[in-house]
Amino acid sequence: MSGRSLSCSPEGIQKAKRALIRCSLTQKALAEDLEVTRQPIGKFFTGKPVDRNLFVQICDRLDLEWEEIVAEPASEPEINQDNSIDVDIDAIVQGVREKIKPIIQERYGTMRVLDMTQPIGLNDIYTSVNILDKITGQRRLGIDELLQQCKSQDFDLFGLNRITEKRLPGLEAVEKYSKLMILGKPGAGKTTFLKYLAIQCLGGEFQAERVPIFITLKNFAEAANKPGLLQYITEETINPISSIREVLTYAIPSPKKEYEEIGLP
Repeated sequence: MSGRSLSCSPEGIQKAKRALIRCSLTQKALAEDLEVTRQPIGKFFTGKPVDRNLFVQICDRLDLEWEEIVAEPASEPEINQDNSIDVDIDAIVQGVREKIKPIIQERYGTMRVLDMTQPIGLNDIYTSVNILDKITGQRRLGIDELLQQCKSQDFDLFGLNRITEKRLPGLEAVEKYSKLMILGKPGAGKTTFLKYLAIQCLGGEFQAERVPIFITLKNFAEAANKPGLLQYITEETINPISSIREVLTYAIPSPKKEYEEIGLP
């Protein structure tokens, strides 16, 4: 929240709603009295930041002391004697995780199944998957190895129809490698597996120290104005939740430099 805006605390919202009733007003009537649109009034009563001057005007109209209902800003970071700044990245990550959780859960926490009118929770239908550590189609065998594996029933395939590579549980594969490309036939469960990873991460069951960002490549490729990846993440995930910006702004005084360090534009 910038220095030019204020927001109500949860207790302040309740006080403001009671004051609205006491003054025999509706949000629409309040907006007309102050000669503003209903949008900032709605933000005021939902705890979102509004212009400081308007915040004070609303409180005056409702006979409230604005200092009693305003939300306390996050504490400023400590600046050391050498002008370096102590930034608690772990606290920032956990704060962003909490803010981003509802939107990830809403978008990817359920799946629609044919002939069913209501979506089903992903965790209710998910089946653990196993992944081949190496792509079988890229195996290379020498002549001696081919002849050793060759039998009459699979002479044409020289034994290549058998999958002998080790299978890994999907979660174990993700833990093992920092970067992965998951390949599979249509309907094999690639997208479902990635959605499951995001939900498990938010639930603290998998890499709870990270922030999951789920990008649908089709939507990214068809996005207007062809934004870069970081810009697309910002527009689709960060901007819809203004409170994430508040967490980052208060925790990180030098936005451009520090956002880049934690992977945000």
